[in-house]
Amino acid sequence: MPEDTNKGLAPLNRPLTQNERNLIRWLLEHSNSNVDHLLSQLDRLSVVEKCTCGCPTVYFAVDGEPTSRKGERLIADYLAEVDGDGVGVMLFETKGKLSSLEVYSLAGSEKPFGLPAIASLHGYDGIPKIHNQPYPPNFVSFATQ
Repeated sequence: MPEDTNKGLAPLNRPLTQNERNLIRWLLEHSNSNVDHLLSQLDRLSVVEKCTCGCPTVYFAVDGEPTSRKGERLIADYLAEVDGDGVGVMLFETKGKLSSLEVYSLAGSEKPFGLPAIASLHGYDGIPKIHNQPYPPNFVSFATQ
């Protein structure tokens, strides 16, 4: 039997929400990578999958073509808060196309939550690290599997 590579994902076919669009724009504009050319994809992005754990992680298509996650590259990585709980926010691209927006609970909570407010986003400066990582050692990224 073939392995289910979409475990924990639900198919979708919808445009970005305004909150997703604003967050992605902010992440691109504040990335430490040279990704200005990806801003032009914002109006051409749609959501083709979402995580089913209760987090707001989504996966993209550009011009209706789903972007592969194989070989994803992290282009923005920030911390934020949602309802007083710490979250991580990461934006990925694959071969010059935006591929996913991952938002995860820093505590590993299974309680559903939404996107963080842009005003709550901040870098890792001054954040204590655990095992040289700014997130829990048991963190697993669905986007990079």
